[in-house]
Amino acid sequence: EMPEMDGYVLTKLIKSDVRFKGIPVIMHSSLSSNANKAMGSSVGVDAYVAKFDPAILAETLIPFLQR
Repeated sequence: EMPEMDGYVLTKLIKSDVRFKGIPVIMHSSLSSNANKAMGSSVGVDAYVAKFDPAILAETLIPFLQR
């Protein structure tokens, strides 16, 4: 839980700040409906992974880490 803001607000702030240009944002959330994924996409999330599947999380992270 993020007490002050949610991941969508945080992503929007990160993506709008030139200091963080080029830093990918991978959202790892228990909210995994298509609506949640669309909301993530609308704020600039680079990848969206539903929680509790470590294999899929690793598969998603590896390409970003190899950049």
